[in-house]
Amino acid sequence: MGERISTKDKIIQVLKEQGTSTMDALMEHFTISETAVRKQLHVLVQKGFIEVQQHKKEIGRPHHTYRLTEKSQESFPNRYKELSLDLLHDLEELQGNQLISELLKKQSTKEREQLKKHLNVYSTMEEKIVALKDLQNRSGYMFQVEDEGADGVRLNNFHCPFLEVAKDYPVVCQHEKEMYEALFPDQEIKTKSLLIDGDQCCQWRIATVSE
Repeated sequence: MGERISTKDKIIQVLKEQGTSTMDALMEHFTISETAVRKQLHVLVQKGFIEVQQHKKEIGRPHHTYRLTEKSQESFPNRYKELSLDLLHDLEELQGNQLISELLKKQSTKEREQLKKHLNVYSTMEEKIVALKDLQNRSGYMFQVEDEGADGVRLNNFHCPFLEVAKDYPVVCQHEKEMYEALFPDQEIKTKSLLIDGDQCCQWRIATVSE
């Protein structure tokens, strides 16, 4: 017997194979009630994995078709992280560590310039910190900000989308600190903890430079 899969996973699998489907076409793949399938379909729509398209007819009620969104790719196995890390290892073996350092530095510089462009529209330090947090969180990080009053702020990151790369190439963490120094030139940036060291989060203290 084959491995039994959930109704949600089967809906996604069918749509992956068919591209677009009506409810009637979907039901050809199920032995459970249409009500039960619709319930799970609704959950997937609410989560953003499936989008519904309405098609009007000259006579009668409109009918709906369903298809997967880009977000649904999260439901399928991928090896993007492994591939990226393997490519870096292969490049290091072929061209040496210097090339890897230059490549990672270039990526950091590109990220810094993109963030700088967004942060420049804000006038105060507080606004820029909040904007940085929001921008990074939309990019897959998990930033929180702790206000320490006269002592500045602590920027905590509980999830790094590049953690596996940073474990093999810690220079990534140094580049990140340098990026914050460039974004906040009038502030002193101190690294307090790092995920690659087994800490709970990456933490940086951002404070006004002492006279």
